[in-house]
Order: sequence, then C-alpha cells, then structure tokens
Amino acid sequence: MNTDNTRSRKVSADELKKIQQGNVNNSRKSTDSFAGSDDSARRNSSDIKRKRAKAKKRQSKKFKNFLKIYAIVLGIAALLCWLILYSFIKDYEQGQPTSEMDIIAENFTSEKIDKFIKDSGIKVSKFESNESVSAYLKDKVSNTKISYKKKVGEYSDSNPVFLVYADDNAIAKVFLKENGKNFHKFTKWKLSNIEFGNMDKKSKNSDITISVPKGSSLTVNGVEVDASYISEDDVKITYCQHVGDFVTEPLTTKYTIPGLISKPEIKASMNGADLLVSNEGNKYSANYPDDPTLFNEQKDRALMIAETYGRYIINRGSLEKLSSYMVGYAKEYVNDIPAVWAFLYGKTFTYEFQNEEVTNMQKYSDACFSCDIKFDLYVDWKTGNKTYNTNLTYTFVKINGNWVVADMIIS
Repeated sequence: MNTDNTRSRKVSADELKKIQQGNVNNSRKSTDSFAGSDDSARRNSSDIKRKRAKAKKRQSKKFKNFLKIYAIVLGIAALLCWLILYSFIKDYEQGQPTSEMDIIAENFTSEKIDKFIKDSGIKVSKFESNESVSAYLKDKVSNTKISYKKKVGEYSDSNPVFLVYADDNAIAKVFLKENGKNFHKFTKWKLSNIEFGNMDKKSKNSDITISVPKGSSLTVNGVEVDASYISEDDVKITYCQHVGDFVTEPLTTKYTIPGLISKPEIKASMNGADLLVSNEGNKYSANYPDDPTLFNEQKDRALMIAETYGRYIINRGSLEKLSSYMVGYAKEYVNDIPAVWAFLYGKTFTYEFQNEEVTNMQKYSDACFSCDIKFDLYVDWKTGNKTYNTNLTYTFVKINGNWVVADMIIS
C-alpha cells in the first residue's frame, strides 16, 4: 500500500516534471512566438517604410519629370512667342521706308557706287552715261558722311521721297515704291528712281535751259536734242522786237534738258556755221552767227552813229542828223531821250570819246544784224569834268541798200 502510494507519487512527480518541462517548453514557444511576432512586425514596418519611400521617390520623380516637361513646354511657348514677336518687329521695321533707305545709303561710297548704279537699273539722262554719273558721285561722296532726310513737300506715306546728303550737300533725290506685303501685311519698299545733282532747296536742280536761234541744230554731250525738249518756241529777242515792220523778225527756240549732273558740252550750229554758246549758271544761249566781212564793213558806221548819239546828248550834235540814221522805234526813241546838255548849258567845255569798242555782232539774215557799242564820253569844262560810260545795242536793218538802226537799247 505504501509502496503503491510511493510509486503513485513518483509517477506523479515524473508527470509533474513532464508537465513542468512542457510548461517550460510552452513558455519558450510562447516567447519564441512573441519574438517572431515582433520580428514580423518590424519586417512589415520596414516594408511599409520602404514602400512609402519608393512611393515618395516615384512621386518625386514624376514631379521632377512634370517640371521638366512643363519647363520644356514653357520654353517652347516662350520661344514661339519670341519668334512671333521678333518676326512681327522685323516685318514692321522692314515695312518702314527708312529700312530700304538704309540699304540704299550704304551704296553711296566710292567702292560701291558703280555696282549700285548698274544693278539698280537706274536710267540716267540720255545725254549722260552711267560712267559720268559714277564719276560725279565718286567725287561727291569721297571722304564725306552719307545721310538722308525726308524731302519736305514731296514725302508722303504712300510715296516716300528722300534726299541723300554728302555732309551738308544734297546730292541725290530717291523715290521709293511699294514692293508687295510681308508676312504681317506691312508694305515692303524698293527703289523706284533716283535723280542726281544739286538738290538743295534754293537750287534750280540739274535742269538746264538752252536758247538757240530758231531753226538751228543743237547737241548736248554729242547727242542731238530733238523737238520733244522744246519748252518755248518763237521767243522774241530783246533787242530785235521792233524790226518786224522791215524784215522777218529773228526768233529763238528754248529747250529744257532735265536731270543733268555735270556741266554739259553744248554745241549749236546754223546753216553749217558753229554758234557761240555762253551761259550764266544753268541758263545757256547760242548767238546767231557772225559775219566777219559784214562786221568789218559796218563797224565804222555803227561807231559813227554811236558818236553822233553822244554828241547830241551833250548838245554838240543834231537830233535831225541822228534821226537820219534811224527808222521806226529807234527814231522815236532818240526823240524822247532826256539829253544832259541842259546841265552843260552856258559852259565852255571839251569832250573826247575814249575806250571805244564794237563787239558781239550777230547776223540774223542778209538784211538784219545787231552789235554792241561801248564808249566813254569824257567832258571837261575847266572847273570840272565828267565821264559818261555808255553801252548801246543797235539792231540794223537793210532798206533800199542802206543799213539803218531800227531798234536800240541803252544800258
């Protein structure tokens, strides 16, 4: 009994030991289970953090990519806006006449002017060549500052006209014309025409006038001038206006030649004889031909009539005698001349003709010519003296074989 009890207790002790061992194991398992759970949690937390980090990284990368794309789009938009604005400004500037003038003005140099005239197709006067135009411009633009201004009184938005200056001298007038529209519908401009010469406001420009005997031939720089350049025909000659009652009245023809740059070579002829050409500025005139034989024959007679006039003026000649050498207007004229003899009345005096000249004979026809007569009439009345400087133009007509004065001018 006791033995069984003792065994029973042993069993129970073994069992208890087992139970205790089981409990320890279970405790370890529980501890291990809890430890595993912590590790799993930590792993899960790390995974979540990594996932979150990856998500943030992806989001950051997407945002950066967005920024890049946005910057690119914005840059392209800005570039397009700049290109559009640049194109607009460029077209606007090209639409200004001054833009074309800048290009034209750059060619006014000694080095470029030849090519500019050739390439531009400028038509110079038929009386001058491109070479003469180039020579003129090279001389004008050498060592000068080239500029341009609007031509006051001629410039308009639809017809731009500019003056080109070499320093302060206006040497050319430029005309522009429309050359279509650019992309932004601004008008484009191109060269229409150029006039060269002295373009200053007070200048008569480069036009010249030439008066020649009616029916004569005229050349300018070797080129014949035709009737299309006649600006006035049948012009009366000042000192031949009163001869028409006795002979065919001599007349002149006036030509106007535009656009000449340099001083021209002008030649005129009549009936095969070369005429004397003179000028004052841009006004040229050709005299009727002279006749040396007639001049030598009539020189003394012309001087004698002039001296008769001088004597009459100082009361040493006869009006009747003077009038006998004259007809028509000339005869009437000397009858109305206020003589100076009253000034010398009652005085004893001597007189002398000095510095006598007969010049500028012009033969209008076989029955009409004129000449200039000059003399100084010196008068001395002991207590004083005076010299009368006298200039006459006589126009003679031939009536019944005699040369008489039909017109006269005193200057």
